[in-house]
Amino acid sequence: MQPRHRPSTVPALILGAGLLLATPPAPASAQAPEPGPQDRGAAERAGEQVDRFLNRLQQNFRNLSDDVRQRAAEVQQRVEDLGVEARVYSRIRWDKALTGAEIAIESKEGGVVVLHGTVPDADLRRKAVRLAVETVGVERVQDNLTIAAVAPADDPASAPAPAESPR
Repeated sequence: MQPRHRPSTVPALILGAGLLLATPPAPASAQAPEPGPQDRGAAERAGEQVDRFLNRLQQNFRNLSDDVRQRAAEVQQRVEDLGVEARVYSRIRWDKALTGAEIAIESKEGGVVVLHGTVPDADLRRKAVRLAVETVGVERVQDNLTIAAVAPADDPASAPAPAESPR
């Protein structure tokens, strides 16, 4: 039996490579489209989801941080207001001349103190306002105090003369 002659595969490969190199590239419209979300790997999609989650979380922390700072400032202001209120209260309560006066003290933002209530006379009203004005931390006093009307029974000059008893 005679040996068969096999064609060589090397010249066929060279010929195929030459044809590939000589062929011009396909136009852009004929090229394969960019891979869409369905073509990406699971790890890439998961990474993008983690990035979106971390961005939202970071934004929430920024918002929370702003809210916490605002609340802390409000609490600090309220504590300062209470301090002013307590100082004014102490000065008025411990003044012997104002012992019988019914005075309520309200503090507002910015060192504003409001006095409510009733005092026996104009001098004690001025004294209560002066004590509040001179208190550390008070910037302004709003005077809502009233002077108690003197009842005729309390005024000895207007009391009726005792009736004479029949003999």
